[in-house]
Amino acid sequence: MYDFRFALAFYGTPTRPRLVALVAQEEVISSSGQDEPPGMHMIYLPYSDDVRYPEEVHLTSGDAPRATDEQIKKASNLLRRIDLKHFSVSHFANPGLQKHYGILEALALGEDEMPDIKDETLPDEEGLARPGVVKAIEEFKAAVFGENYDQEEAEAAAAKGGASKKRKAIADAASQKSAAYDWADLADNGKLKDMTVMDLKTYLTAHGLAVSGKKDAIISRILTHLGK
Repeated sequence: MYDFRFALAFYGTPTRPRLVALVAQEEVISSSGQDEPPGMHMIYLPYSDDVRYPEEVHLTSGDAPRATDEQIKKASNLLRRIDLKHFSVSHFANPGLQKHYGILEALALGEDEMPDIKDETLPDEEGLARPGVVKAIEEFKAAVFGENYDQEEAEAAAAKGGASKKRKAIADAASQKSAAYDWADLADNGKLKDMTVMDLKTYLTAHGLAVSGKKDAIISRILTHLGK
């Protein structure tokens, strides 16, 4: 049994009070130097009404989903490929702080341009593109989703692309019809109210605006977009 101790503290503002637990972290030192600095972890604590009691579901061994031996093997191989050896959070600089310090330095030196900040937390695209990693990812996908998963993804993308083409065709047709009117002149002379709702909606569609609402709301939306 572990003896777990933490400090209970108040954090936030009077309008948004939060209780937090402060957990101490010991310094970790290895032959290469400091791996983990000493400090405190701050953990937000829930209020009584934040606690949820999920419904318990009792499954038999036959009902519970289980990974196959092949899926476990492919997942293990993938994890070995992308494992970060000797990982430590102290090896990666905080990009937000780096940018903050870079701006302070530029202001102090009177420089016009901000220095380039290298975000070390971004994914290693070059490393993930290595043939061994790509092969491990594809084998894992095939083991989980089946051999034809890529074909299903292509079909879904094609269907999405078809819907996008249809929306673009509607917008292009509305733009052509809308171009036949001098909307600024119609607005200045108060003639928008004499147009049909369908004609008014061509302006909204052509400019990517919402077409819902009654005629007065549509006219108001057009006038706002025209800056009238």
